[in-house]
Amino acid sequence: MSNALYELRVNGERIIVREPVSNMDYRRLMDVQLKIWVMPDYSEAVTYHALIAAHRNGGVVIGAFRENDEAVGVVFSFPGYENGLIYLYSHLTGVTPEKRYRGIGYYLKLAQRKLALEKGYSLIKWTFDPLRSSNAYFNIAKLGVIARSFYPNYYGELQDELNRGMPSDRLIVEWWIKSRRVKKIVEKSEKATINIEKLLSLKPYLVNEVEISDNNVLLKNYRLEANNDLVVIEIPSNIETLRRENPEEILRWRIGLREIMDYYLNKHGYVIIGYVLSREKPLRSYYILWRRNLSIILDGVYPWNYT
Repeated sequence: MSNALYELRVNGERIIVREPVSNMDYRRLMDVQLKIWVMPDYSEAVTYHALIAAHRNGGVVIGAFRENDEAVGVVFSFPGYENGLIYLYSHLTGVTPEKRYRGIGYYLKLAQRKLALEKGYSLIKWTFDPLRSSNAYFNIAKLGVIARSFYPNYYGELQDELNRGMPSDRLIVEWWIKSRRVKKIVEKSEKATINIEKLLSLKPYLVNEVEISDNNVLLKNYRLEANNDLVVIEIPSNIETLRRENPEEILRWRIGLREIMDYYLNKHGYVIIGYVLSREKPLRSYYILWRRNLSIILDGVYPWNYT
């Protein structure tokens, strides 16, 4: 298809990543939101006319479509403004459950970057839940975003299945799409990560203590200190399992991580620059925070190669 930004095959099926080209396409991108986020009704969805309005006024709207034009993924973003800078704010990125973890989400973001660059943007911002380790890996390690701000209960109470019953705490992430850091990651397939042994050899400050119970990572204690420029924060590797098996522990993590992120990001100038997944059993997940000038970080420098 001539208007395809990317094409890929998922389980033998051709998936086309492209902009919507008809009113029906926009409706499909509205409908697919209910499948992706298991919304109870359209009250939680971005309407098709809002998708049209954003797309025709500086925004970037992209779908992942089957050959029959059924949508299986969506990106929705619109212009934002802060401190003299116009940027692109990415409100939605998602893929239907049966198509997840097959590369569609990654190519949706690459397509978003491509179109944003064509429109003259240098920055794309969005939010994600800091307790979701899969999102942390995708956003930080694979795309190269950074986070300098944390916002408690950003959306208030959400009613979709993925977020219902939990405060909507969010990291505000920044994807500097022209930076050397991002180019190295998305154009040269480097990742913003390091193995846990090498990370620990740099003697970072370890913020929280955890204990392992039935393969779940439980928050035991945490201590807030800002004497070390390199800080590591552990999070649970699968909050859905933990929420199902121990909902009280999820709330403990939520409250603890809220205080931790506010302290380091909002009050002491640290930046989340990396993410580590340790593949021992159970899986262990860690944020890497570094207190350094933004220009150094965006130049693709990390604590492990800083001189």
